[in-house]
Amino acid sequence: MQSAVAVSYELDDTAEAARELVAAVKERLAFKKYAAGMLLCDADTDGATLTGALRDALGIEVAGMTTLAALNEDGRLTAAAMLTVFTADDCLFRVALADSLLQGDHERKIARAGMDCLPQDTSADAARGLLLALCPGGMPFSGDVYPDVLARVLTDTPVIGGAASDDYDYARARVFLSGEEYKDAAAFIGIWGNVRPVFSLRHVTSRFAEQIRRVTRSDGNIVYTVGDETFIHYLEGFGLKTDVPDPLLAFTSYPMMLIREKSEEVPLMRHISGLNHADGSGSFFGNVPEGALANMCLINKNDILSSCRDSMNALLEEAKLQPDYDYSTIVCISCCGRAVILGADAGAEGRAAAEMLPEGLSLAGAYCLGEISPTLWKGGKVSNRFHNCSIAFCML
Repeated sequence: MQSAVAVSYELDDTAEAARELVAAVKERLAFKKYAAGMLLCDADTDGATLTGALRDALGIEVAGMTTLAALNEDGRLTAAAMLTVFTADDCLFRVALADSLLQGDHERKIARAGMDCLPQDTSADAARGLLLALCPGGMPFSGDVYPDVLARVLTDTPVIGGAASDDYDYARARVFLSGEEYKDAAAFIGIWGNVRPVFSLRHVTSRFAEQIRRVTRSDGNIVYTVGDETFIHYLEGFGLKTDVPDPLLAFTSYPMMLIREKSEEVPLMRHISGLNHADGSGSFFGNVPEGALANMCLINKNDILSSCRDSMNALLEEAKLQPDYDYSTIVCISCCGRAVILGADAGAEGRAAAEMLPEGLSLAGAYCLGEISPTLWKGGKVSNRFHNCSIAFCML
């Protein structure tokens, strides 16, 4: 499979942005029999019109979402639209939409879209692949729903993706598919056939508050008690102020790490999304399993850059295990929280990844409100998980 990445900074004139992206892709890429596109763009982009124009000009389906910022070999890109086109003679591309997830049975709709992404040719070669997941931000259900539901219909298929974001308030996060925009839909791109994706994911795990407690009462993504105290009292035990107007921003640098005893899974990182002083609970973007061991982390810029480099190193080592396959693009999903922590040096993570990019490969990345990536491969089985404050890479 071959691919190309193109960037346009033209946000006001959508027709011009489409012309720039199409021209750049055609200059860099010889289209094969099959193809599909992925658009990652600033929230000011008219993504519906742009994906429609790209579909008409390239003759392919284009799915996309808004992001806080994009990442490529030039580093962190703001106020930009990034198009990645994948093409091959020996890969099938299937695009599907799980729409109106705020209405009706959202799990059934996600499962149906996942099934629609499966190839009609169910031979062994066609069934091998991966799924790119572009999910809506700000949903009332946990981000774990996406990988958990998709696992039921896609079994061992790896999933890489994230939740749409914007300029921190998440009110303008949207998903796009070939001429339409959605606030509450997920778009999936299935790639099947001769594709050998390799993955890596890293958390920041080096700086702990060292008050490990067991989650004693939780319900999905709501935590009521940790040890013998409410979640809010647990936070206050670290000297953290909980009477804050915006818990998401206030606790960005303090994610919670969760470890399940006697488990080989990579620990989960969770960002606090809200606090309820009436019952002492806290809400998170992802599920918090009851019985897990919780520890609050403190994260700074150096931690973020170190985890980025570690993840890239792990990815490159995995790729060495496929010496007879030619890779073309690295897809990167990083957490919006990491961008917030970087502050004034917002481009540092993008530069760190770009500096390690092998010659001949492109980088297509985004800052998202949650990351979906495989975290455990055992006996050929894939375990896809939803994460926060993490960075995930997929080379394909």
